[in-house]
Amino acid sequence: MTVDFEECIKDSPRFRATIDEVETDVVEIEAKLDKLVKLCSGMIEAGKAYITTNKHFVTGVRDLSQQCKKDEMISECLDKFGDSLQEMINYHMILFDQAQRSVRQQLHNFVKDDVRKFKETKKQFDKVREDMEISLVKNAQAPRHKPHEVEEATGTLTITRKCFRHLALDYVLQINVLQAKKKFEILDAMLSFMQAQYTFFQQGYSLLHELDPYMKKLATELDQLVIDSAVEKREMEHKHALIQQRVSPGLRAGMRGPKRGHSFLSDREK
Repeated sequence: MTVDFEECIKDSPRFRATIDEVETDVVEIEAKLDKLVKLCSGMIEAGKAYITTNKHFVTGVRDLSQQCKKDEMISECLDKFGDSLQEMINYHMILFDQAQRSVRQQLHNFVKDDVRKFKETKKQFDKVREDMEISLVKNAQAPRHKPHEVEEATGTLTITRKCFRHLALDYVLQINVLQAKKKFEILDAMLSFMQAQYTFFQQGYSLLHELDPYMKKLATELDQLVIDSAVEKREMEHKHALIQQRVSPGLRAGMRGPKRGHSFLSDREK
């Protein structure tokens, strides 16, 4: 237990010090949880924007695949990769949905319900404690030569003290429950989120592991394609050079033009 019930009944200095420490801790943990919830919200919104952009990219891949239908190698590659990317988008959506439920919603509900209830009880506790302290002062200041005032002050103090003890016991119970629940809520939220991360990467690994043989096969084919392209390029350059040599004399003669004094008219025309 965070606060001992016996110390609560005694209203000892230790009890008051512990209460102050707990109340300070609750204020700080509320601020940290609010910040974490907001950061999680930002992460989820950024994730949704990433998913939307990724969907557009996959659409572009599939459009390109349709355009390249005549080339079976390109079309097959784009179809396989497009399907795999779409699966990755689905995994991302599951991950961000889990973040929404485990971190943002769960911790938000804890702050909204449990911490708010604690703060409301704290206000009542502070009010009753203040009333009891006022009753203590009045009882101490009651003139002893006026028995009726002493009796009235003592009666008020007795009632106020009973009310304080009942509320203090409820307050301590709520504190202990809140501290235990805080531990559970934070650990459960983060564990759920990390399990979602584990599932996400495991699914991604499985997907890419299944795709790996095809990617290795494609990489080998591309290596051969580079070699074949280099050979074809040299052959085309060689053919280009041969044809250029064959047509070059005529081109040079045409570029030089007719000799001086030579007429373009044929002998018959002359």
